[in-house]
Amino acid sequence: MCTDEWLSDPETAYSQWQRAEATCADRRAFADQSIVQHCSMFSRFNDYLATRGQCVATFGADHIDAFFGELARDCQPGTTTRYRYLKLIDRLARHLVALELRKENPAADLLARENWPEDEPTPIYLSEEDDKRLQAVCRTTTCASAKALRNTAIVALFLGCGVTAAELSLLRVADLDMEGKRPSVLVEKHGPRLARRVPIDSFATDVLRAYYEARKAIVCTTDWLFVATAAGKPMKPDTLVKCVRTALEAAGLSAADESPRLLRNTYGRRHLVAGKTNEQVSNLLGLSSHRTVTRLRFTLDAAACVEG
Repeated sequence: MCTDEWLSDPETAYSQWQRAEATCADRRAFADQSIVQHCSMFSRFNDYLATRGQCVATFGADHIDAFFGELARDCQPGTTTRYRYLKLIDRLARHLVALELRKENPAADLLARENWPEDEPTPIYLSEEDDKRLQAVCRTTTCASAKALRNTAIVALFLGCGVTAAELSLLRVADLDMEGKRPSVLVEKHGPRLARRVPIDSFATDVLRAYYEARKAIVCTTDWLFVATAAGKPMKPDTLVKCVRTALEAAGLSAADESPRLLRNTYGRRHLVAGKTNEQVSNLLGLSSHRTVTRLRFTLDAAACVEG
């Protein structure tokens, strides 16, 4: 990879590094979902540096501390968000030192003093009020362009069905059923996620129907539901993250993790609030265990205690 790209287009350079070279602690390549989350986190850190007149080659420990001060406004106490960001920045800085773009790693000492929270991390999700604000963005069908309609439909599907980024990327036109009384999407088995047919929440149906009709009119060599170009190229994970971030910005919202995972958690929590059981929500999310949904359920119980 050309080192100049880290200075001219750091988000692209980071994404390429994640896919081509970066590995976990056990030397294995990162899973697609992890890469999506890492790119989202890096994008937020990079945006912060840009607003402070810094770049990946110039930031110091003081900038990391200031970034965490801003991040703390969006994080609940006891979560692993700060620790995960610190590990990401440490790994980034070590890589840039190896490329000779930096002389030192300002995250090393900070990471050495950091401890992983002992309790289970609290899932990041949108509050019920913020969920409704983002739903309002997804209700629009009067988009400025075909691309805008596609991007809004992507966010509507994340928020209205709880699919993962990897699952959405593999959806085909035939998987989206907009003809029946209750529109739904067929999600094939992917990795540990179970195959399932998920009803689409009502707020998302109009924009998905509009996109579905527009997509059927596109003549291309592939049948992916969401395509990046008219030639039928599939969507890239970092593009899906940008769709989420743009929709959140349009709704006047921000979160510690502005990735599809945020909307998936929000979807699951919404259905718990509506009275569904842990097993029912786990089935909607394609989960073989109830661990994730149990953690989401805890946020309801914690909120009830605060209100009480």
